Amino acid sequence: MPSQADVERLERYDDQTSEYTLAIITDEDHASKIELESGQTAWTSKLRYDRLYRHLDSATGKASYEFEVIPPAEGGEHQLISLIAEGGRGAEFSELVKFGSRLMTFDDRTGLVCEIRNETQLVPRHILMTGSGDEKFKGFKSEWATLQGDKLIVGSHGRKRSQQWIKILTRDYGLTSVDWRERYQLIREALNIGERGYVTHEAAEWHPYRKEWLFFPRKISSVPFKNSRDEKECGSNQLIIANEDFSEVRTLTVGECVPERGVSSFKIIPGHPNECIGLKSVEIGERTESYLFSFNLDGEVLQEDTYIGDYKCEGIEIL
Repeated sequence: MPSQADVERLERYDDQTSEYTLAIITDEDHASKIELESGQTAWTSKLRYDRLYRHLDSATGKASYEFEVIPPAEGGEHQLISLIAEGGRGAEFSELVKFGSRLMTFDDRTGLVCEIRNETQLVPRHILMTGSGDEKFKGFKSEWATLQGDKLIVGSHGRKRSQQWIKILTRDYGLTSVDWRERYQLIREALNIGERGYVTHEAAEWHPYRKEWLFFPRKISSVPFKNSRDEKECGSNQLIIANEDFSEVRTLTVGECVPERGVSSFKIIPGHPNECIGLKSVEIGERTESYLFSFNLDGEVLQEDTYIGDYKCEGIEIL
């Protein structure tokens, strides 16, 4: 019987581990388009490597986290180049996941799935198509990804019908599309937002020990979508916890809500499976910012929002 990739991922470090290397990827939207020295048009994203330290208070037994930037001159920043685009846009990478030994990333514009090798090389492995995959020639808006058993699960915002499907990839990149409309609806009901509201998902994890789905919506609104309002007022601090079949769904408040900041990615910390590291993003007009924070699954904040930079980071993974 094959080993489970999701358990391996959580057990690659033990409970004595206190220092981690983070991989963080940017999604720079329209700013990703560049021209190479050859004159060819391409699209680019930055892959950052930074450090995360876990501290344990001996008196209280409470954990806290500290973030440290690795300077570019010390190997903390690398450029990824993609030659694949849709509608003049590409390399808008929205998530990072370790799939066995492979570091995977997902373009939320083209549906491209890539392995990242040697810090700068993108190796295309799949192009996911919107909805069921049979509807139209449009890339899947990949926004969140996690492992469940030996399979890689990729999902989308969930706001529109075509974004309520998930994609299941096996280790050899076999593909299945599954309709998750009912599950997205159950999350809406747990949040009690009514028929006029919406939820925007960009961050989710399957927890193999707890056998639970964890969703941390980026935006929650009880009224219809309006971009100017969405940018400034709809950031969320509500974690969704659902059992395996979504027959039980509950919410957990994590810290204070900063309405202009929304969670764009988070990961369970290997060796400390009750603790998580996450990213928050800000997009208001041309203004973009990214923050890193830590929390546990009891709703406690272990590291307050820490400013990373004036660009949009949408994927984080622990190497």
